[in-house]
Amino acid sequence: MAPLLPRAEIAALGWPAGNTEASRSRLASALARDGLRLESYAEDGARARIVLANPGFRAAPQALGRAARAMANSLPAGIERFEITLTAQGMPTTQAAFRRADLHQLEHAWDGSWQSFARAQITDAPARLAPDPGVYPALDWSLLPYVRTALFDPDSPLRADVGLAASASYRLAPGLSVETLIRQKAFGTLDQSSRISNSIQPHVRSDAPLYDKLSGPQLVQLSADYLVRPGGDLYGRVSAGYFEQMFAGVSGEILWYPQGSRLALGAELNHLVQRDPAARLGLGDYRVTSGHASAYYDFGDSYRGQLDLGRYLAGDWGGTLTLAREFDNGFRVAAFFTLTGISFDDFGEGSFDKGISLTIPLDWLTGEPSRRGFAQTIRPIQRDGGARVAIAHRLYEEVRGTNAQTLSDQWGKFWR
Repeated sequence: MAPLLPRAEIAALGWPAGNTEASRSRLASALARDGLRLESYAEDGARARIVLANPGFRAAPQALGRAARAMANSLPAGIERFEITLTAQGMPTTQAAFRRADLHQLEHAWDGSWQSFARAQITDAPARLAPDPGVYPALDWSLLPYVRTALFDPDSPLRADVGLAASASYRLAPGLSVETLIRQKAFGTLDQSSRISNSIQPHVRSDAPLYDKLSGPQLVQLSADYLVRPGGDLYGRVSAGYFEQMFAGVSGEILWYPQGSRLALGAELNHLVQRDPAARLGLGDYRVTSGHASAYYDFGDSYRGQLDLGRYLAGDWGGTLTLAREFDNGFRVAAFFTLTGISFDDFGEGSFDKGISLTIPLDWLTGEPSRRGFAQTIRPIQRDGGARVAIAHRLYEEVRGTNAQTLSDQWGKFWR
């Protein structure tokens, strides 16, 4: 993390205002050293505007603080106002504006954290600057170990697979990307389950052991996503492809989430086809239209609630209530339960779907900035009632971290 250079030193360097290519180059290099990506740059008199991608820092205020200091150290002395647009998958979400003089005044102030938040101007960003040449298209990829578990099988209470997961994201344009996830098991026991589903509902989850018997690399996900801003306070998503191990299809979602609001409301509609467990890319005969209306609420002190009401994969109607807490170190714990029109007897073992999920942030393990993590859900054997398709970029989780309400909660990391 680079400290602010004295303004006299910046002025002595004699960088001319209006030379946007030189300013862009210096700023892009400074941001890259912090793991940030400059997508757009523009100067307008005493104002500089950028679009920032933050692939590394879990707390958006930390990325904002690094970016603001990089702008102060890289741009001509005559530029007095910095405007930073944050993004989610290239879609603009929030703009934060800072005065250069405030940064220098507050860097070492004992109350610099809350004062910097009070002086910042945080607004909605329904539009963004056009991307700079060469930013799109771009490819990101990773290769990480994975662990998958199946718990509470009466024949074997714990089964698990361990292997490598290769993921890639090809960013075609702001908000538009194609992603894939391929897993290769190294060793494990998930394929040894001999239980045959006795569910009287469509087998949307209870046949999961059949999908683990396919040998060789498994294509878990191959989907295209387009995230877009339909208007102020509104976010939209359209997705298509292979969403998860068991389902493919098309999906659409819209989210209303004003800046600084504790409440967000969303709606999602999916048309899905079940994948054939015996074929890598083949599809089966089962089709279903599912969807939910959702309400999200931030209770403060890192507690959040979510209520989803709608139609699930087996065609059952009902709701899911989730209560989650995310700690300052990035650990997240959530508990949920789902009740639908399927009776407890017809549901089968467990009576209804419920569980506890735990997310461990990768940066806690490595000490390096990262927004990735390892997630594990502990639940009874999953039956077919109350099942929902897994989709990679549901909007609330994509944009929550850059909303003004979350920024205010995490602003203590602005100067870190």
